[in-house]
Amino acid sequence: MFTRQDLRRTAGDLRLAGTGLLDPRRCYGSKLVLLIGLAYPFGPIDLIPNRLPVIGYLDQVAFVIGGIALAYLLLPPPYRVARTAAGNRSVGLPAQRQSRARVSLAARTRALVLESFAGALAVPMLRLATGAWPSEVDVRAFRRAFRNFTPLPPLLRGLVTVPAAREQLTRAMLSGWLLADESYRRAVRAEFHGDDPRPGDALRVWAGQPVTFLHLEKTGGMSMIAVLSAQFHPLQIDADPRRAFPPHVLTPLPPFLLDRVRRCKLVWGHYDLPSIRRLGPGRFTFTMLREPRARIRSLYRYWRGQAALDLGWNGMNQPVLAAQRLDFADFLATDDCMVLNYIDNFYVRRLIGAYAMPGEPDPLAEDPQACLAAALEALASLDFVGLSVHADLSLARLGKKLDFVPPPTTPRINATRQTSPQDAASFEVDAALSHLTRLDRVIYDTAAARFMSDG
Repeated sequence: MFTRQDLRRTAGDLRLAGTGLLDPRRCYGSKLVLLIGLAYPFGPIDLIPNRLPVIGYLDQVAFVIGGIALAYLLLPPPYRVARTAAGNRSVGLPAQRQSRARVSLAARTRALVLESFAGALAVPMLRLATGAWPSEVDVRAFRRAFRNFTPLPPLLRGLVTVPAAREQLTRAMLSGWLLADESYRRAVRAEFHGDDPRPGDALRVWAGQPVTFLHLEKTGGMSMIAVLSAQFHPLQIDADPRRAFPPHVLTPLPPFLLDRVRRCKLVWGHYDLPSIRRLGPGRFTFTMLREPRARIRSLYRYWRGQAALDLGWNGMNQPVLAAQRLDFADFLATDDCMVLNYIDNFYVRRLIGAYAMPGEPDPLAEDPQACLAAALEALASLDFVGLSVHADLSLARLGKKLDFVPPPTTPRINATRQTSPQDAASFEVDAALSHLTRLDRVIYDTAAARFMSDG
């Protein structure tokens, strides 16, 4: 009795056999005998004349059935299942190989079609795309990419794997972009960027000198980086998630990341200059400065406004917590070293990497003049120092030095309120600010003089 299970088993065997016959890289003997058997009825040879009733078609039936039978017998084991009489179970092949052989008929058909197209189109398409006859290596690369699945259409993914064709495609892309109108460019940019949170422009590639930006808190750095990062492709920008942590809390640019970061065209973060210098020579390094007393006031106001911040007792949020608990005078008078690293001659500390740490002597308190001298030397080594009070002019000069066209005005990002009842002027506050910025004001005045002389 022929059961339903036998039907399923037979259908599975037929599907395996069909998979083998559609495999473009194997089973050539099976394909040949099957072709001969199926082609005989349409050929000029007729061993038994068709004019004979019934018997005249026996040769055609025999060739078709014989071709199918021989094709099945010539199939290699992965496509032909041998069964035992007792259990009707597959024998002779590891289960893993049989599993690989059971690829869907649709997938095999698609592979065969793509293989045929790749073989037929490789040479003429490469000849048309490159203007020269392709080498055998280029032809093989085209065929391999043409039949492999990627998001690109088959013809394009075949061309981009061949260096000569890729060069022509790049030129065509750039020509199309240059000849496009601005509305089309805006639409393409919007489609490329979408909800991508990464900074940068996916339709730009920075070809100039590698750039490192020493981002000092509350000096207008985010506004500067918003313009600068738009000149770079996102993959050219260092994606360090630790860039927001100050160097006295988390060591920036650790040795195990240096090789990766050195390859980035744009590196920026709340680092210090000694950390940045570990990236090696040849990078354009710059920073932005703000009048030191105004910077501290802005920092305090910004931290006071972070009511929704998830405050925890760690080196990052401890100063924020202090700003929210203390009025401005008490905040300036604190002896918490984590807060002092943000407000006590902050520029000098970041330029030379000198920080107050719990239980250790403060290098800035031990020899302030030596620290100032080292900081002035570090300041002079920077390629450019902008001033937040002249943000638009600073951006224009930076664009001239790095050879890019900035917008006429600098965007305002992370701007804070200009007044606050907690930081109103008083003799006590002014005296504390003067003491905490006594060295930073020298740094700022030196940078301002250099900025004005460069104009």
